[in-house]
Amino acid sequence: MIKAIGALLVILSSSLLGMLMSSKYSLRHKEIRKLRFSLQMLETEIVYGSTPIPYACNNVSSKCDNPWRGFFKAVSDSLLERRFFSMEEAWNQAMIEKLSDSYINTIDKELLRSFGRVIGKSDTEDQKKHFKLVYAQLEHHEKMAEEERRNNEKMYKSMGFLLGAAILIILV
Repeated sequence: MIKAIGALLVILSSSLLGMLMSSKYSLRHKEIRKLRFSLQMLETEIVYGSTPIPYACNNVSSKCDNPWRGFFKAVSDSLLERRFFSMEEAWNQAMIEKLSDSYINTIDKELLRSFGRVIGKSDTEDQKKHFKLVYAQLEHHEKMAEEERRNNEKMYKSMGFLLGAAILIILV
């Protein structure tokens, strides 16, 4: 009886470990989608509402989910408190502070960093073009994340179960 419970616990724990490892792929996909939604709100605030960027970022932070809530709030606070001289500096610092625990990868962060270089440096028509470009790139990243999720999620779940079975065979 004790051996059966122990075997069940080994397989269950390794299967849960596989599920935990596979969840990062679906979380990346969700975070990219939330970023795209947040940037659409930012575009509405800046381009159509003519809201200054610090206030636009603050408005967006109140409407979006984590980690983007903290990110846009940090950008807004940095600009309103005049801790940085440029939007790019505030944007990059917020990325360092608030996105270290996120599931987006370095390619996504580089796209976000390059967008931070151009936001707020031109007229509204040019800003619309920058937003459209970043949407297209984010859509591509979202498709890549979905494909990566499909490929790896099943693999990690299966590997977790098989690892538990292998441990069980070795112990028995």
